[in-house]
Amino acid sequence: MFEIKARDGLARIGILETAHGKISTPTILPVINPHFMPVHPNEMLEMGAQAVITNSYIIYNDEKLRNRALKEGLHSILNFNRPIMTDSGSFQMYMYGIEIDPIEIVKFQRDIGSDIGTILDIFSEESEYEKVKKEVAETLKRARKSMKEKGKMLLACTVQGGVYEDLRRYCAKQLAKLRADIYPIGGVVPLMENQKFADIAEIIIASKKELPPSKPVHLFGAGHPIVFPMAVLLGCDLFDSASYIKYAKDERLIFSDKTLRLNEMDELPCCCPVCSQYDVDDLKEMDEKEKTRSIALHNLWQTLAEMKRIRQAIKHGTLWELAEQRAACHPSLQEAMEVIAGEKKWLEKWENISKKRAFIYTGRFSMHRPIAYRLRKRVMERYIPFFDESVIFAEMEKPYSSKNEWMKKLEANCIIETPFGAIPLELDEIYPVAQSVFPLETDEESRKMAARMCSRFYRKLKIVSLNEIERKSEDYDIRKIKSIANYQFGRGAGNALFDGKIEIRRSKTTGKIRNVYCNGKHVVSMRASDGFFTLKAEGGRRLHRFFSYPKMRVVVSEETEPFIKEGRNVFAKFVVDACKEIRPYDEVLIVSKDDELLAIGQCLMNRDEMLDFERGVAVKTREAC
Repeated sequence: MFEIKARDGLARIGILETAHGKISTPTILPVINPHFMPVHPNEMLEMGAQAVITNSYIIYNDEKLRNRALKEGLHSILNFNRPIMTDSGSFQMYMYGIEIDPIEIVKFQRDIGSDIGTILDIFSEESEYEKVKKEVAETLKRARKSMKEKGKMLLACTVQGGVYEDLRRYCAKQLAKLRADIYPIGGVVPLMENQKFADIAEIIIASKKELPPSKPVHLFGAGHPIVFPMAVLLGCDLFDSASYIKYAKDERLIFSDKTLRLNEMDELPCCCPVCSQYDVDDLKEMDEKEKTRSIALHNLWQTLAEMKRIRQAIKHGTLWELAEQRAACHPSLQEAMEVIAGEKKWLEKWENISKKRAFIYTGRFSMHRPIAYRLRKRVMERYIPFFDESVIFAEMEKPYSSKNEWMKKLEANCIIETPFGAIPLELDEIYPVAQSVFPLETDEESRKMAARMCSRFYRKLKIVSLNEIERKSEDYDIRKIKSIANYQFGRGAGNALFDGKIEIRRSKTTGKIRNVYCNGKHVVSMRASDGFFTLKAEGGRRLHRFFSYPKMRVVVSEETEPFIKEGRNVFAKFVVDACKEIRPYDEVLIVSKDDELLAIGQCLMNRDEMLDFERGVAVKTREAC
């Protein structure tokens, strides 16, 4: 079973339960060779590893080891009592042409007590289309048979298809029907070795579009930390790596952004226990066995540290910044980011409504982030002008409205030209407009994107100069709360929520809007963190009357209705349907199958996730209605 605990778009911190304990994702499983363990799995555990992976074929092919594994169990022969995943030998079959019975090897993994076994898929290289198509068909055939033999073992069914997007999507779609426990994406080792990161990004995206969102995704063979942020950004949860030892044998030291050969180094730019104890000369003078072990330990520390960095970034909502920083380290990663930039419409579906940290501009890919795409799209589609005339202002010091109080009194739509594009003054405090940091000059591509958005937006308006505006307006706060409601919930939500005698209450400390009452009833509260509204029960009732089904709705099963009315949270397994426009951390209306409003709350998942997950909270209920 897999459950999300925190997220940053497709990236998620999750809990995967196995027979030998829980694994917190994203994480990496170091590869263990039972014949050669310079670093023992228990040492890895002390370093921060949560599980390891070993090759079941190596054990199976060694008669003495095979018999011992069948008698004592896999965990006994590795002397490791935490989760162990086993590979089936697909890569060995691909590399050396060995023959392995695909069902026998799955049964063997089951019988030796593997926590997570793997099917014997066909490793597809960059071959002709028809050849790869046949290999995909064989992989699917094996997966279907293997699922019947897995027993209580978790089974990983690997997505293959070479570099062909349609075959990857087809393979993933067919495997999704099997409801396997884990879905590895295979066949990327040659691409990793040749640093074809753009191809890897395309493969991940093609696979993720068809795989069940409730299942962990394992990127097989992508063991260098430089690729981790990009892959996690695209929804990969598990990784495996033999790089730590392979590189060590070749006297290569892994870092988060590069690899360096020992003979090229004068310093050790690292503070891991190995590099803190030795200097470069010490490493060079060691005997081969000790040197290999020391470099392997360093490589593991660096690898595990990057995973910790990524998990922290997910919690803070800064994974995009980390991925963009890593992309600056390698031209091929920049090509991969180009691929990701072209998928922002799809990625927006999974993107949080706001984040804990400010939007930090790092370069030309920043403006392609899904949250920037959403901002431009919603402003274009949901903003309703209040006046016939509009005035354009070049970007000024933020927050625009509080720094320029005189603009609030103009009887005109005040539009600010920002690095994001055209932003109405009333929306200057929402995320990420106010919560963003830009240099004085952005790159040319970002400037052109903003200019194109401005140009399209201005076609909807009658633009005049400032000196043509004579009359003054006194209803800025009303315009502000209606504009935010329209942006956050949909066109028309402002008038629906704030129809009647409006009372706005402000923070005594900051003077900012905090609560809005309509006809004496509390409708919404404004969050200081992102400038969006938190719905109250009365606000939910008003939006429920205004928006037609299924807009903003999360529909729950009949048996849960009494609990929802008591204020209990909505669990994903009890969600019957939901609005397709819902995004993680949106405000939602919890309703029955008959569209009776039961409660209001904040969702933690989008529709696809709610309908697919078997565990976890889908909506945090705030108030019963």
